[in-house]
Amino acid sequence: MFGLAILSVFVLTAINCANAAPIQPLERRIDQTISAATKPWQDACIKAGGTQDKCSGVAVPAFTSLLEAGGVCDQQNAADAMIDLAKQLGNDPEMIRLAQIFVQQPRNSPNTQQIPYCQVVPKNEELSGLFHCQFSGSDFTKFSGDQSGNVPLGLTSLTPPGSCPANPEGPVQDGVQLNTLVHDPIAE
Repeated sequence: MFGLAILSVFVLTAINCANAAPIQPLERRIDQTISAATKPWQDACIKAGGTQDKCSGVAVPAFTSLLEAGGVCDQQNAADAMIDLAKQLGNDPEMIRLAQIFVQQPRNSPNTQQIPYCQVVPKNEELSGLFHCQFSGSDFTKFSGDQSGNVPLGLTSLTPPGSCPANPEGPVQDGVQLNTLVHDPIAE
């Protein structure tokens, strides 16, 4: 009987402690299957004569640049590497087109805040004026990080928020690959 009383006190104490603990809201992330962002480019690379190792050696770092921990300019740097390899393979136009779309793919967000824009001129002129879209589920009042890069390089504002040259109507639906929505890197 004494053991049952102690167990009851323990259970009641645990319940009271649990009830007293503040409930933390769950933070929502926005993410995507990142490898799907470079698969068409990698296929075009192999078709253009690149080896599996060489093409995946560029594609894997490229798609990892879309992770929430990626640096602000990692995606652009990856697209520059994609264009560099396209130029080595005879200036393959399909690889270049897909790299231009890739650089505009929205990036994963750890907290639904918008991802800042790279503020460095790209190495390859084929990427000039291109910047990533945001996902539609983003909080369009905030950017993650240090709050620099809240407007794409060379612009003073962006209307509508979350848009990019390939998708000027607005942001991309959460988790969707831009390369499944558009064919041209700059909408006409």
